Amino acid sequence: MINRRISARAGRRLVAFLLGLSALVVTGVVGRAQAPAAQAPAPPAGQPPTPRFAPPPARPRVIVTTDGEIDDRDSMIRFLLYANEFDIEALIYNSSRFHWLGYAWAGTEWISDQIDLYSRVYPVLRQHADGYPTPEFLRARTYVGNITNVSEMEQDTPGADRIVSVLLDDRPGPVYLQAWGGTNTIAKALATIQKQHPAEVDRVSQEAVLFIILDQDNTFRTYVEPNWPKLQVLGSFRQFGVLAFGWRNQIPPAYRVFFERPWLEGQISNGHGVLAGSYQSQDGAFRSEGDSPAFMHQIEVGLRSREHPSFGGWGGRFTGEKPGQTNVWKDAEDEGSVGKAIWRWAEAFQHDFAARADWCVKPYADANHPPAVWLTTPADVGAAPGATVTLDVTGSTDPDGDKLSFLWWHYRDAGTHKGEVAIKDAERPAASVTVPADAKPGDTIHLIAQVTDGGKPPLTRYARVIITVTPAAR
Repeated sequence: MINRRISARAGRRLVAFLLGLSALVVTGVVGRAQAPAAQAPAPPAGQPPTPRFAPPPARPRVIVTTDGEIDDRDSMIRFLLYANEFDIEALIYNSSRFHWLGYAWAGTEWISDQIDLYSRVYPVLRQHADGYPTPEFLRARTYVGNITNVSEMEQDTPGADRIVSVLLDDRPGPVYLQAWGGTNTIAKALATIQKQHPAEVDRVSQEAVLFIILDQDNTFRTYVEPNWPKLQVLGSFRQFGVLAFGWRNQIPPAYRVFFERPWLEGQISNGHGVLAGSYQSQDGAFRSEGDSPAFMHQIEVGLRSREHPSFGGWGGRFTGEKPGQTNVWKDAEDEGSVGKAIWRWAEAFQHDFAARADWCVKPYADANHPPAVWLTTPADVGAAPGATVTLDVTGSTDPDGDKLSFLWWHYRDAGTHKGEVAIKDAERPAASVTVPADAKPGDTIHLIAQVTDGGKPPLTRYARVIITVTPAAR
């Protein structure tokens, strides 16, 4: 018998979901916002443009190494709520200069304990999105790495061996090696490859991406950097601090509301199931998730942040540390602020976190889900100064039937043209921009479509259009 207490909005959501699902199945896209497509072919005369979409991006392969500090444990809660977004290859206990076996050590059970909590909300979570791994899968992918001391990278460990196995397999990359603690277990794996499989060094260098939080032992600078100069390294050496223990000193007052006690208790830690309920706050407020940028960088939200370190996204933005000498990328500034490259997205990613917490306890019809942003114009455009470029996400939809709001804006720091760029109809799905007269050939202009639904909490997804300035016609 149908529950007669179902709300009218829930009914509308269910109908919208079913209709949206049908449409998505027809286009071959289900369950996630898509990366912008290439140039759409011209429609037949008299017919409106038909949105064209790239195939669903492969979930990024990730390996997490963690020293188990309290902020790692809070980051792991967020990570598990987003577990469907990743192809999780390993969760590895690891040391750091702050934590190792016998010193301020959290043990080698806490990940398993969190997976136990995940198992209790998993049946509800999987109703909201495809791809959530089973608890059994996660347990089988949990390993102990090099934990006996700071920077220890001599011992063969199950965690290091697992990294070697993943990096040498024949699956396509990239593989994101996340260092929430030290880099020593990762360094041990790379040293094993260098010694035992030297012919694979170049291939592994092309496929692996190392994401470092703070740099918490000496193995990166003393071993990885000099021996693996082609390996791409994203170093959140300072930027991560926006989400670390000193967050109040780095986040502007207007954004702190999403980290204070009323918000955190109302949206995350109270009434959202046992996993979110285990979140370790500081007097009810956000404590620290300094390691979360290491995986937030890989969540597919339409910002194309995985295409290049300088593009930027939820996990921060990066600039070359020693251009032309190494492939190491360090924290980049947005408008003169290292932290802004993360906190500028804080309202969106905290609302998104709250929605994931809702997914732990609410059926699909009662929760909110992110919009699908559909770009009908090219994602990469060449245009000369004075040319007008059309920007169009009119085909965007919401799986819950919520009204969408739109905002196009110029991400000045991500591009190389630093001048003003005027966007016409910036608050409409179809907008346009004229390439500035002072733009030089080769300059890039990054334009972001920010699409937010009217649900609770409001959820945002994006498209990014990159204009490369071409020479003016003679």
